[in-house]
Amino acid sequence: MNHTYKLIRSAARRKTLSLTVKPDGEVVIRAPRHAPRGEIEDFFRRKRAWIEKKRADLENFPRTGRHDSLEAGSEVLFLGVSYPVVMSAAADDNGGLSFDGERFLLAPVAAGSGRELLASWYRRAATSLLPARVTHFEGFWGCRARSVRISEARSRWGSCSADNRLAFSWRLMIAPPAVIDYVVVHELAHLREKNHSPRFWDLVGEICPDYRERRRWLKTAGTGFFS
Repeated sequence: MNHTYKLIRSAARRKTLSLTVKPDGEVVIRAPRHAPRGEIEDFFRRKRAWIEKKRADLENFPRTGRHDSLEAGSEVLFLGVSYPVVMSAAADDNGGLSFDGERFLLAPVAAGSGRELLASWYRRAATSLLPARVTHFEGFWGCRARSVRISEARSRWGSCSADNRLAFSWRLMIAPPAVIDYVVVHELAHLREKNHSPRFWDLVGEICPDYRERRRWLKTAGTGFFS
């Protein structure tokens, strides 16, 4: 069989196979260190229909862009909306990058560090928005997180620790507000259910009845951002 995937052998503690489709369509399989090649090939064959569907989804969703660099004419995604980048000396007084509600202003002298400036801008936005959304939803189930922090996570949008501490990636700022709320509700539901059982999804559905559609955005349009 022609190998059309990238295989990553993980640490010995990994016990299962997993498969992801990157924004460019590349398939990545992660496997336990000693998993037999035949088992991996069979896993890949069984996932072919799912892979093709995922690739089709990626073609039909808007691209978020990687924002590897910023320059005049670039597009920046914020809260699900794409905004243009324009050069403006006015941004000098705002750390080199600012947002006026319609566009991102990048100081010409800061053009070479646009990626870092944008990451910092997203972090500040996340710090302002996400704890407030947690507070908003905490009352629905009468539960409270021990803390909320903004993380550098690349592989997950949010997490809930065993001792009820929540963390959210600043990368979540690319998502539409409804999708952000889904992630917040998802992690808050883990304060009640430390698993993904039917009871867990029932809790999420109480607040986000359309959570499947919101989750789909994360798995398609949001895939690979700043990877």
